Amino acid sequence: MLLWSVDDPLPSTEADPKEVARQYVEVVWNRGDIDALDGILTAHQLYHDPTGDAEEPLLEFKDFIQGYRQAFPDLHLKVDRYIAEGDSVAFWGRTTGTHEGSFMGLDPTGKTIDIMGINVVRVEDGKIAERWANFDLFGLLQQLGANPLSDRD
Repeated sequence: MLLWSVDDPLPSTEADPKEVARQYVEVVWNRGDIDALDGILTAHQLYHDPTGDAEEPLLEFKDFIQGYRQAFPDLHLKVDRYIAEGDSVAFWGRTTGTHEGSFMGLDPTGKTIDIMGINVVRVEDGKIAERWANFDLFGLLQQLGANPLSDRD
């Protein structure tokens, strides 16, 4: 049963966590709709990735999304599967896009990326309050022609 439309805000307390995760992918990553983020994520989420754990204000995350969308305007995350347990949802898939803007100091190359990643989100009161992410940044940089190991001693 579909509880939301990508054009409508989610109900605040009755939202199915899996549907919240789906909206997060479609609205945030695939459409890059920065204005809709207020209805999908809490004002301050906890964020975890291989480099560490921290609170991430929503405004900072909006800037992060805008940076990715400027670098890869056709960015698309195709989720292979969503698995939910309680208030948490894990999902993984492939992200594709064309490098048309500056990214991590790299000028646009016009090259296409295709990387895998896995995410987990925790939903609280109908919004994402905590996020875990791990994706193939090394492979992404290699696909853009950068050698991530070139600065090693």
